Amino acid sequence: MNTLTMLVVMLTGLLTLLDWRKGMVMCVLIGVAQDPLRKLAAGQPVYYVVLVGVIFALTWIRAALMGVPLSPSAVQGWKQNLKIPVSLFVTLVLAQAVHSLAAYDSLLMPGIGLLVWLSPIPAVVLAYQFAVRRGLAGVRGLMVAYVAIALVSLSGVYLEYQGVQSRLLGEIGEGQIIYDVGTVLKAYSGFYRASEIAAWHAAAIACFIFMLSIGKKATVARVLVALMLIAILVSLGILTGRRKMLVEITVFICAYFFLVAWLQRGTARLAMVVLLAGAVGYIGIVGFVAPDNVQRSGNSTYVKNAQRIEGYAARGQTVFADLPARVNQLGVQPILWAVDRFGWLGAGLGTGSQGTNAIAEANNIDRGAAEGGLGKITMELGVPGLLMAAWVLVALAHHLRRQLRPVVKVSPQHARMAFGMIAFLVANAATFSVATQAYSDLFILLILGWCLGFLLAMPALAVNGDAPRRRTPAGYPTRGSFGTVPSLQGQQRRPQG
Repeated sequence: MNTLTMLVVMLTGLLTLLDWRKGMVMCVLIGVAQDPLRKLAAGQPVYYVVLVGVIFALTWIRAALMGVPLSPSAVQGWKQNLKIPVSLFVTLVLAQAVHSLAAYDSLLMPGIGLLVWLSPIPAVVLAYQFAVRRGLAGVRGLMVAYVAIALVSLSGVYLEYQGVQSRLLGEIGEGQIIYDVGTVLKAYSGFYRASEIAAWHAAAIACFIFMLSIGKKATVARVLVALMLIAILVSLGILTGRRKMLVEITVFICAYFFLVAWLQRGTARLAMVVLLAGAVGYIGIVGFVAPDNVQRSGNSTYVKNAQRIEGYAARGQTVFADLPARVNQLGVQPILWAVDRFGWLGAGLGTGSQGTNAIAEANNIDRGAAEGGLGKITMELGVPGLLMAAWVLVALAHHLRRQLRPVVKVSPQHARMAFGMIAFLVANAATFSVATQAYSDLFILLILGWCLGFLLAMPALAVNGDAPRRRTPAGYPTRGSFGTVPSLQGQQRRPQG
């Protein structure tokens, strides 16, 4: 570890120990900075990718020392709706870790697997406690910090595209060349270590900007700025060569407006119309960067000046044509292939995760099934893991449906933020099902855990005084329904610490 990295880690760690709530911002800072710092380090050691985990651990420890309850049971409604399925899922993950350790005699493989599958859980709890102490303003503040810091880092994609030469720019390793649409395209990553990581952050920033812009009263200036930034992010995302970021943004937009129409308006027909309008609107976004210099000859497409934006726009426009085949090849077929190759119990934890390549090669493990999310679950956790994951998702959906309907009546502001978080998580679930590479990154997993934690906190915030409206609608759970939700007739002060 070089001197600069040590100074950055020590400074962020010190600020975290002074106030655990500032540790959330420090996690964002170190999570974005760890890739360029790694590029400056001799040998570019792989352990840099877990520096954000060090700061997160310090945040967790400091919060625990301050008396913050960090058990999942502290989350409103967890015991009643989520404890059993999540506990069984965690038990299965631990059992598969033992399976992997016994089969491959390596601590690294099950260790990475445990990090990938379990790290979002403490992130959910910590984010929940952050939200109930800082309120909606604190959640929005953390989102703004992430957008600002990550957006600066994402600008490196454009700098690399323009030919700027720097050790800080470009993918770690050999980099990737994309052969598609009759041409050759380079996958730009900017300050991030890989193009798929840069693409994920481009999509996440766009989703967060959307949520922030609609969280308060909309103005023409705010909407125009948000649209301009989202358009820039789509352009930068296309330069990474990773079309899944377009899928993620599309699913996010469709899911958000569907939730608004379904829950806020209460009209199923309107929800279907809005869902269709969102899909059509997304096609317009893809067409925003339509190429001019594309010629078609027979079944081949030739793109002039392939390293310019037109080549990347042409590839972006193929996302819908390729999607059905991609869903089949990376969504459905890997499940059957994994069962046929490894059996119903799978190959063991970590076998399909990034960072275990050398161990997999040494043990002659074909990781093809792990390209798609459903295949990865089947490969690492077996068919029981696939069923358990489905149970957890169904339980979570049931929990959110019970809690969010009353929030719409109590506080539309909190409801809009909740809808945005649900749409973001749904979009990532859809992307994960066909492309898993980015979802082995610890920083990305922490962000997803935080979003779920913020989502679970929205009902409590809306009821306990963080809402602009203080009236409880009929049917909202009061003390005794969940055991932790106070009624508005005896509001509790926001927790300290």
